[in-house]
Amino acid sequence: MPSSSADIDLEDAKLSKEFGMGCLTIKGAHLWPVSQLVWEGTAPFVGATFLCEALERWPKTSLLRIEVFRLPRDKDHLAKRIKWYTRDRKTRRIRIADGDLFDDSMLLPKAFDDAWEQDAFAKSKGQVIRIATHKKFAVIFRFLTQSGTLLDHPIFKRLAKNIFIDTSQWVSDVPEVVESRKAKSKFKESPLDEEQEAEMWQVVGATLKRLKLGKVKSTAERLGRVEEEIDALRKQKSLSQDEQVDAAIELGSLVGQCFCWELDWEWCNLADPSGEEDYCVCSPDRSLALAPVDWIYELITNRKRPLNCVLTYNMIKGGRLPPSRPRAYQRLG
Repeated sequence: MPSSSADIDLEDAKLSKEFGMGCLTIKGAHLWPVSQLVWEGTAPFVGATFLCEALERWPKTSLLRIEVFRLPRDKDHLAKRIKWYTRDRKTRRIRIADGDLFDDSMLLPKAFDDAWEQDAFAKSKGQVIRIATHKKFAVIFRFLTQSGTLLDHPIFKRLAKNIFIDTSQWVSDVPEVVESRKAKSKFKESPLDEEQEAEMWQVVGATLKRLKLGKVKSTAERLGRVEEEIDALRKQKSLSQDEQVDAAIELGSLVGQCFCWELDWEWCNLADPSGEEDYCVCSPDRSLALAPVDWIYELITNRKRPLNCVLTYNMIKGGRLPPSRPRAYQRLG
């Protein structure tokens, strides 16, 4: 039986941007901070373990395990694996490391439609199992982190958004990797602390409610409403500096979170080479950075500047910005 297997050290390399795995296609894997890949591929089964080590918020090893089975040919193997994963399944709901009780919508890959029967459960606060079965295939996911949170892990959350299904394909070959030496960045990044994150969510929620955007799902429409609000503020001649700052915090926090929701950007504290620190949102590979509160304050106070929130978003989403290398933190706005 033809097979392919590998144990690949990714310390100075990265996964390819897109690769197949059985009936799955995984995109954006070049952004995963993977340190090691263990692969096993045959005609009826493909399994891969992706190990991630020593991230700032996840200092202990994290693990993503994916197993894809071709049915009915590999049904006995599938049954054994499901038995192994469910052998000590808890009957009570478990509070995961993010602090919430686990429910089956967490870490849900969007690609699985009603043709797939799905099951999901937490085995511990740091481990979640998802099982999806189809008449021709089955897929098991194991998400495991020994420290830090689950739902915002840079591999887990990106996988859920960037996995696709093609039931006409079967790929068992080891994916290509790209050699790459990590360039040292002159910028220093740190995550938001709990107080900053809580304040950000409070401001975003209040601003969505005030602008009546809670039911508006289009990011472009939300940003267009922000531009209308900025235009109205520009026309108020008696607006004090404190009022301008408060408006910039409200609208800037909403704009930044819109980028996170739609573009998979992330909030952070970012210090430039001079040591000056800003409250920023950054692209997944850190090629781009935006200080949204400063940007909106400048738009409010400088009437000569064009209102370009929607334009900037559309250019990023459409890939129409000049290229920037990973971890360059090229500033926008």
